[in-house]
Amino acid sequence: MTVPPPSFVSRSHQSRRVVARFACAAFLYVAAAGCDLFSPFFGPLPVPNFNPNDELFAITIVQPTDTVVAAPGASTFVQWADLASTSGTTVRLTAQLLDAVMEPDGAPIDLIGDGTVGSGVDALTDGAGDFFELDLAVLRVGDYSFTVFLEAPDGETDMANSFDMDLGLAGIVSVTSALPVPTLTFTAPGGADESVTTGNTFDITWTDNGDANPAATLTLGLDIDDDPTNGNEIILESGTPLSDDGNAGMFTFAFMDENGAGVPDGSYTVFAIIDDLENQIVQETAEGMLMLNP
Repeated sequence: MTVPPPSFVSRSHQSRRVVARFACAAFLYVAAAGCDLFSPFFGPLPVPNFNPNDELFAITIVQPTDTVVAAPGASTFVQWADLASTSGTTVRLTAQLLDAVMEPDGAPIDLIGDGTVGSGVDALTDGAGDFFELDLAVLRVGDYSFTVFLEAPDGETDMANSFDMDLGLAGIVSVTSALPVPTLTFTAPGGADESVTTGNTFDITWTDNGDANPAATLTLGLDIDDDPTNGNEIILESGTPLSDDGNAGMFTFAFMDENGAGVPDGSYTVFAIIDDLENQIVQETAEGMLMLNP
C-alpha cells in the first residue's frame, strides 16, 4: 500500500516543535499506534537537533488531507497526531459545515468535547486512539472541515485545521446520500392569506416529493413569527411520513394542536419541517398567512 505524506502545518515558532510534529504525524499515519518517533516501515525518523528531554506541545491533522467522499453506512475517520507531556492535556475536535463557496455555514459541531476548554479526551493516554469515526447521523449531507485543539491545564493551547485555502490545506469530508433533498410547497395557504372562523375547519395542503424520499418525516405547525425554532410554535402534527399521500399532502385544521389543546385566534405563519436523517433538515413556510377569527 502506498502511504501518502501527512498534512502538516506548524503553528509554532520553535524549530524543534516543527520537526517533532512532522515526525509524529508521519509515524501515526503509517503505524496508527502512538508516537515514539520510530516507524516500523522507515526505521528511526530523522529529528535533527532534537532533545528528547524538551517539553513538546503540538498537534496536526493527519487525515483528511484532500476531499474524502462519505456516505451513510461507510466508515470515515478524522485522524490527528499530538505531542504533549503534561498530565491533564486534552484534545477536542470540531466539524464545520461549509457553504457553496467553502465559507463556514453555521456554528461548529462538537465531535469530541462540548466546546469548552479541557472537555476533550486525554492526550497522553489515548495511545493509538488519535482518530475519530464520524457519525453520519450527526454530520448531514454537505462539505465539512475539521479543527483539533490541544489544551493543557496551564492554559497552553495549539490547534490545527484540515482546510484553509490561504494555507493550501484541502482536507474535506463530503457527506453524500442517495436520498434526494426533501421538497414541499404549500398550496393552501398559497399566495394569499386565508381566513377561518372558530367552529369551522381549513384544509392545509401542499405538494412534495414523498415518493422519492420515503425516509422523510414531516412536522407541520403554526407560528406567530417567522422563526419556527424559537419555542413559540404550535405543532399540529409531527413524525408523519412525507410519502403518506404520495407527492401531495393535506391536514384538516380544526383549531386544535397535536395534543388536542385549542389554538388561540390570531394570524399565523404555516410552516413545515422535513427530516430524512441524512440530508440537511428542510424548513418551508406558506406565502400566505392563516388568519384565525372568533
